Amino acid sequence: MYCTKCGKEIPDGETKICEECQKKILEEITNAENFDDEKKSEKEETQNKENVSKKEKNLNPFLIIIAIILILIVVIFSLGIFYTGTNVYINKIKNFFADNLNMNVKTAGNSIGNIRNYGYGAKSGNYIYYLSPNEDSSQVGIFKVKKDGTDIKQLFMNSGDEQQEIVSVNAYGNYVYFIGISSKAPSEQDQVDNKIYRMKTDGSDVEVINDNEFNNNCYEIYIINGYIYYIDVNANVARMKQDGSNKEVVVENGTGYLGITNKYIIYNTLKEGSTEEYVTNIMDIDGKNQRPIIKDKRLYSVNIEDNYIYYTNEDKKIYRTRLDSNEEELVYDSQAYNLNVSGEYAYFLNYKDEANEDYTVCIYRVTLDPSFEGKKAETIKELETYSSFLNVIDDWILYMDSSDTAGTINLVKIDGSDEKNLYTLKYEDYYNSLNTATGTTEEEPTEGEPTETAEPTNETTPTTENTVTNAVATTENVVSNVVANQTVTNEATATTNTTSQSQNVAPVN
Repeated sequence: MYCTKCGKEIPDGETKICEECQKKILEEITNAENFDDEKKSEKEETQNKENVSKKEKNLNPFLIIIAIILILIVVIFSLGIFYTGTNVYINKIKNFFADNLNMNVKTAGNSIGNIRNYGYGAKSGNYIYYLSPNEDSSQVGIFKVKKDGTDIKQLFMNSGDEQQEIVSVNAYGNYVYFIGISSKAPSEQDQVDNKIYRMKTDGSDVEVINDNEFNNNCYEIYIINGYIYYIDVNANVARMKQDGSNKEVVVENGTGYLGITNKYIIYNTLKEGSTEEYVTNIMDIDGKNQRPIIKDKRLYSVNIEDNYIYYTNEDKKIYRTRLDSNEEELVYDSQAYNLNVSGEYAYFLNYKDEANEDYTVCIYRVTLDPSFEGKKAETIKELETYSSFLNVIDDWILYMDSSDTAGTINLVKIDGSDEKNLYTLKYEDYYNSLNTATGTTEEEPTEGEPTETAEPTNETTPTTENTVTNAVATTENVVSNVVANQTVTNEATATTNTTSQSQNVAPVN
């Protein structure tokens, strides 16, 4: 018989393949098994690599999250942000993201407390935007300074012969918003020329987004969730988009006072059946659910912090009420002027020791916790004369002051630990520059007999005549405040209330 593979003659038997062919077949089988083992090994190795890669991919987001949390914890500790209050902690986290990661978590361009104190300063990102005169105090403009009090830059300055006053500065997103007021009346119907402006945070692209289409007595705007809220020509709460388009009435309520958060609108209206008494109401941001904060009661210097509304009563003592409770709770049993609530403290002005006839005006702060035993206000800063406003901006307080020789605008830390000067006008230099410009040798006015420092005010909305006077915004008024016996006057309350009542509009708070 013959081999079935190669045809070679082989002995008869059961094997049909010769020995040489059998060896070749065995070698092929062995090689095939080795090849399969190698392939299997390579496949297992590839699979292991893929599994490791998948694990790494699944692990990477987790590691990134852990890293971010650790970084935040380090930053939070370094900034001293760990407060006992949960809401305060959350707000600080939001501010950190808004300032450092440019995330759109900011809901308001300024606070009620600041706007009710003229709104001369606001913060966005790493900068504070504030109102100040130029070097010779001939014009008023808006400047910015870094949060550490360095790198002052001029962004906007009035130009021309017409003196324009500026109030209600808001910083929101990439823009700064403000009201510009001129005594020049555009028409018989308008007593003042008032406009709402916006410009980019670098001072470019200045534009008017509302030209006299709001109330003559409206000195407050609020930038909330992308809308600008203001009082319209009919004394109703209105809003428009950030570019000034889509003007609409939120509610027809005939008010002269406005305080807005991202949830609520606070306003004053006449009591039913009265022509002189007012009640402070609150409603939702969409104009619904209108009701008094406390039945038949007018509140002053209203602020909102967390779930409480803080305010002063007729005696200028600080109270608070939980929203919709209709119950009052005493926070601080002493006079507080220009109240501004921020975080865990109320900031205000008061005399150093009125009982002993020490009328030095000081900036104070006091804890908001009404159960704090032995509560006393901390003195942050003693003033030379008086500041007509207190703007709490991050961990700084923006204020003004004046001495016998100069007027200043300053920042002081909220605990009084540090201070930065933003503007100084030396009166001697001012008079010399005036004499040089006019070619006269007029002598500098002399001071009269000293008089008692004027009382701080609980009414913080300005009139056109004295807005910049109180803000050290024109040199003439700054000098007169000091030269005229160190007395700072404030006619805003009487003037504004008279105007408001004549137009059946609630007086300012």
